[in-house]
Amino acid sequence: MVWKPWHTPGVESLRLDRDNNGINASSHLIQNLKGHSIAATYVLTYDPRWRFRRLWLKVDDHGPKSLTLLRDIRGRWFLNDQLRPDLGDCQHVMFSSSPFTHTPALQRCALETGQSEQLQVAHIDLLSLRVEARSQRYQCLRQSANQSTYRCEAEGKPSHELTVDRNALLMKASEQFIRLSAHNLSLNTWV
Repeated sequence: MVWKPWHTPGVESLRLDRDNNGINASSHLIQNLKGHSIAATYVLTYDPRWRFRRLWLKVDDHGPKSLTLLRDIRGRWFLNDQLRPDLGDCQHVMFSSSPFTHTPALQRCALETGQSEQLQVAHIDLLSLRVEARSQRYQCLRQSANQSTYRCEAEGKPSHELTVDRNALLMKASEQFIRLSAHNLSLNTWV
């Protein structure tokens, strides 16, 4: 999968693998966030039912920094091996700079048209690497055989619409991201 931000330069390239042990996503993204150019790499691990298990994240913004976030089978969260009881009600990881982090939540919710669900998520700010619990609500607005549209309301942010394919992979987030296919990418060949 390849996505680009709606208004700013950048790109995210993600590889998604699924087997009997679970789901693994590895991604590289380059974006301009609040005037900062960042490069980030992350690996997310889920069990076969899309329950979050582990995140390794490295961000380079005038120097590299990284974190590891883990949720054990008892639901306890650990940030860099330190217990984080304040994240105990969280079910998923979210960072606004990646369109992929909506997919696990939408897969787990399995909403029908008109239904909504409120979740607690561990939100990660990619500039500071601060992790905090936040509330997030998804409402299914429309469904067809090949795509669905949801309203996403994240705590402290304006709501926006997400259009996803039948696998809940983002195709478009209003005013945020758009998915590209490989043949839409081109290199700048200016000399």
